[in-house]
Amino acid sequence: MNRSGRIGAQCKQAGATLLISMIFLMVITLIVVSSIKAVNVNTRLVGNMQAQKEAGAAAQQAIENTISTDFTAMPVQSTSVIDSGQAGAAYSVFVQAPYCSGVKPIKLSELDATNTDDQPCYASGASQNTGIVGSGASGNSLCSNSNWEVNAAATPPSSTEAAPTVHQGIAVRVAVGAAC
Repeated sequence: MNRSGRIGAQCKQAGATLLISMIFLMVITLIVVSSIKAVNVNTRLVGNMQAQKEAGAAAQQAIENTISTDFTAMPVQSTSVIDSGQAGAAYSVFVQAPYCSGVKPIKLSELDATNTDDQPCYASGASQNTGIVGSGASGNSLCSNSNWEVNAAATPPSSTEAAPTVHQGIAVRVAVGAAC
């Protein structure tokens, strides 16, 4: 009888071990599945951030292309395709027509006498009393900055919606009294 009691106890113990092993296997499986889901979400987030940064860089490049021309003569909107260098990653960029937001006189204290671009902006001592606008006691030079705003939005290749607009301000030197 003692012997049959041991056999029954061993059978119950073997069943309990199997049950505990199955519980641990289920817990480990759930941990692995949740880890895989977290990695997938993080990968998508990083991919979206990369696409947004590339779109911003493409928009900035289109703005640089615009301001490297004489855009102040005839500001017009444009659309261009900027290749990011990766296969199939060409961004369509819409650049709004640049607009002048105002003209601000350049102070004499902001000029550098050794810079050849700044030298025409200085008023000579003989011309101080000639009535030339900007050469009076206000401290203004004979030059002004026209302030321009250039905006661009890039559309990623795998999307129909443009990324946030990139804004760029630029100052272009003009003669005093010039309008936008």
